[in-house]
Amino acid sequence: MATPAGTVLCLIGQSWICLMHEVLHSFFHSGAMYDCMIKVAINGYGTIGKRVADAVAAQKDMKVIGVSKTRPNAEAFVAKQRGYPLYIADLSKKAVFEKAGLKVAGSVEDMCRAADIIVDATPGDVGATNKPLYEKLGKKALWQGGEDHEVAGFSFNSSCNYKDAIGRQFVRVVSCNTTGLCRIINEIDKEYGVTHVHAIMVRRGSDPGEIKKGPIDAIVFVLERGLHPSARRMESRIGLCRP
Repeated sequence: MATPAGTVLCLIGQSWICLMHEVLHSFFHSGAMYDCMIKVAINGYGTIGKRVADAVAAQKDMKVIGVSKTRPNAEAFVAKQRGYPLYIADLSKKAVFEKAGLKVAGSVEDMCRAADIIVDATPGDVGATNKPLYEKLGKKALWQGGEDHEVAGFSFNSSCNYKDAIGRQFVRVVSCNTTGLCRIINEIDKEYGVTHVHAIMVRRGSDPGEIKKGPIDAIVFVLERGLHPSARRMESRIGLCRP
């Protein structure tokens, strides 16, 4: 079961936060309570990572030992405000971060080395490139649903395969859409049996800040006069973009 903090996050639509909490515990529980805090590293402090970090910080038996960023953006300052140690992938950018007023605790490898488990919330396809590091350090890790199933060889949903996650080194947590489908379909299947599913989902195109992925209903500050970047891309696709 998720803790009250995790449950609240579920109720506002972030159901995968609870899954992160559950799979973290499934890695460490052995039927008895443990004495030490679980040290969690969040590799990738963005749309997913910042929510995972807050959920982990709300647990009495977990501690965020660090989060990682590639650039000193607004989310990096949120991490500083929350007291999360900040690590970076490229130490040659350390001066850029510190000039912005952000103290760098070390490299991503330093962070991972100090952790018991790593939550990889880097962008899709980037997480797979981090796997050799986790293997080298002998660390347990889980990836967000933007990665392929093959990155971990096991895709987790608490309703369907919670017990099967126990003891595994690597786990991929399925996306929010897949999570919802699994939870609904699994209960129907247990009661009546399911042989085929045809599902239609209505969802947002992307997160408000992801203007590169198409028309987004968001405010984006653009210094140059003209079309919103996503509108310009859409016009170029349909042959309306002006030179």
